[in-house]
Amino acid sequence: MFDYEAKRWGSAPLRPRPWFMNGLKLRYLLADLEPVRGKVLDVGCGAGSVAKAVKRERPDLEVVACDVSRSALAVAEASPEGVDFRAAQAEKLPFADGEFDFVWIFDVLEHVEKPEQVLREVARVVKAGGGFHIVLPLEGQPWTLYRLIGCGTRWTAKVRHGGHIQIFSADRFGGLAAFCGLPVAATRWSYHFLLQLLDIFYFSWLDWRGPVSGSVEDMAAARPGIAGALMRGAAMTVACLAWGEARLLHALPGGCGHFSCTRAVAEPRG
Repeated sequence: MFDYEAKRWGSAPLRPRPWFMNGLKLRYLLADLEPVRGKVLDVGCGAGSVAKAVKRERPDLEVVACDVSRSALAVAEASPEGVDFRAAQAEKLPFADGEFDFVWIFDVLEHVEKPEQVLREVARVVKAGGGFHIVLPLEGQPWTLYRLIGCGTRWTAKVRHGGHIQIFSADRFGGLAAFCGLPVAATRWSYHFLLQLLDIFYFSWLDWRGPVSGSVEDMAAARPGIAGALMRGAAMTVACLAWGEARLLHALPGGCGHFSCTRAVAEPRG
């Protein structure tokens, strides 16, 4: 079983700018949040970089964030920046029905054994007609490098070093989301080629090197001296190139989906 206490994500600084590795993901989320007022929830927040970035960009929102990893939450709570952090399992959220006006999930659903249960919980805690935004690796999407190399079957490095036990395509997620009362209203795409290639190289390298304690951007942000500066410079360059590629090819399916959903008024099935 993957150890989420030993490896954590989300401690690197984040802004909706091209030179931040997850800057485009954040920008798409902020676009969906534009009409939202009230209380919002980040499910699977890790060390809190996305939740803090949203609070920074939208100080009017009441931001709550939760994660199962105590070590990640300890990092997040060391500097909460106005976010209310909670310990919680995504499959059993400790919140009332319809408590939130909007919910988002970044890179979490691929890690859980029962994704349908997570989506049902999101549908339960968000108000009817409220919004849901999810960022999801699409390692089973046709015509991607992930699909070509058999991610999760023939090539399993992301299972071992990233905890990706679910392999999604846009169709699989769309069907599951609709079944759980969260039909997809719009889809954006990223990870068209460059980041897929680097992702595959990186996780293959981890097979040779062994596991590390965080993401590339987290390690680069924490590393001191010249080596850290070089890592951060390289990460910023890659982020800018990937941002440009995603904006140029925005209409073409890629290896990552950014799904905008609306909580159905009727109760979810199942």
